[in-house]
Amino acid sequence: MSGQTVGANCVRPNTIQNERKLIFSAKDIHKHYGATHALKGAGIDIREGEIIGLVGENGAGKSTLLKIIIGAEEPSSGSLTMHGKLYSPRNPMDANRAGVGMVFQEQSLIVSLTVGQNLFFGHEREFSKFRVINWKKLYKEAASALADVGAGGINPRKKVSDLNFATRQMIEIAKVINVTKGASGEKCLILLDEPTSVLSEHETRNLFEQMKKIAAKGHAVVFVSHRLDEVLEITDRVYVYKDGEGVGDLLTPEATESKLYEMMVGRTASGEYYQVNRQREAQEEIMLEVKDLGLSGVFKHVSFQLRRGEILGVCGVVGSGKEELCEVICGDEKPTSGEMYIKGKKVVFSSPAHGLREKVIMIPKERLAQGIIRTLSIEDNIAISSLKILSRNKFVTVKSVRKQALEWISRLRIKTRGPRELLMRLSGGNQQKVVFSRALASKCDILVLNHPTRGVDVGAKEEIYTLIRGMVTEGKAVILLGDTLDECIGMSSRVIVMKDGLVTGEFAAPPDGKPGQVDVVSLMM
Repeated sequence: MSGQTVGANCVRPNTIQNERKLIFSAKDIHKHYGATHALKGAGIDIREGEIIGLVGENGAGKSTLLKIIIGAEEPSSGSLTMHGKLYSPRNPMDANRAGVGMVFQEQSLIVSLTVGQNLFFGHEREFSKFRVINWKKLYKEAASALADVGAGGINPRKKVSDLNFATRQMIEIAKVINVTKGASGEKCLILLDEPTSVLSEHETRNLFEQMKKIAAKGHAVVFVSHRLDEVLEITDRVYVYKDGEGVGDLLTPEATESKLYEMMVGRTASGEYYQVNRQREAQEEIMLEVKDLGLSGVFKHVSFQLRRGEILGVCGVVGSGKEELCEVICGDEKPTSGEMYIKGKKVVFSSPAHGLREKVIMIPKERLAQGIIRTLSIEDNIAISSLKILSRNKFVTVKSVRKQALEWISRLRIKTRGPRELLMRLSGGNQQKVVFSRALASKCDILVLNHPTRGVDVGAKEEIYTLIRGMVTEGKAVILLGDTLDECIGMSSRVIVMKDGLVTGEFAAPPDGKPGQVDVVSLMM
């Protein structure tokens, strides 16, 4: 295959690429976490002006490699070079000074500080004289840094805690670009770990434009994403990792989604990716009904029924009200108007715990903030929503918690050293699988899935789709906010569309009559 090399270091001799100056190189990188061999002789070469894609299943070693490059982790063995010199950062500040910056998948902003304070955190001396910070100068520079990445509308004096996740992502990007540009007098390297996972289409377009501008100046970008269409759109070259090893790299024009998928998982993609052949007609029983539901200033006049065995997709752009609708349904927010019924019983949830008692649970989009407790073990995280089920005479035994965890670790193929491992030790995708396990273990009848495959690799997505299909076959009812429009349409039995807080349309989505994306989008915009 032209342009592809299989081997530990994935170095492909290519005349055009080799004409560019090498910025960074990693050779034969190994990383051990106890008995876990996370990286097995991995490597990567990055040249000036390149946008490099890095893809692989969860646990393939992508994030581990990036953490080593940024100085958040040390390699067990192997060598790193930056601009031809030995590179061994002790921490991310060291890396920044060498011209390397990273936007972490789970973000690293301090939410109690302002945007400007976050942008220049650790670099305040640039704005201080006699140990007094010139705040006017700092915020002026912050506004300039935000404008450089097309985020000039963000107030640098605003607290990060008051901003949504997507806006915070743009701040992260502005921060990384600002602290790395010209830091070493050489071309810089910027690492982006799943930066588009919570961005709208418009924000993603803006990010891609910024990436192109960075590359046009001779700097290099490494772009990690599970969205293969995005990788193929924005990159020049793609490295593929599997089980801690590089299995090859391709020039992007020579790559396709199916080719990358096969390299990642060792098999070809299923033609029935969303398993439409397993879709069944909903049963007659109405599990959930909302009548004229509203939340002041967000959405109003929302009415629909959800039947047993049905997947109801909710589509809409950011700000349409779909996220807040789900929060009301699961008890995170209290409606200001309308009524909600569970199996014919009128309910007004005061909290998610109240919703759980009525067998309603949500998988949240922001797993770190709402879905998991990273300092607890896998088994404890899975048990959080099923303690009542596990209890015997008001006691919950360690044995029952562990047995449940082992079952879900096996069913969802969670890559871990065991049920007692701390959740913070898992990759982002495996953390998401634990969140899914927690929801399924609760044995709730109504599940609200808010971007359930966010941050999950292609192979794991198929497993989750299998689980969702199995759930509705067993008689559960699902409300789905898909990670993509294609996912929402492909998985759903019926689709409702929201715009500016109102339901603008509804589509039946039988296996042989899925609505077209254009038809759905026309009601979203």
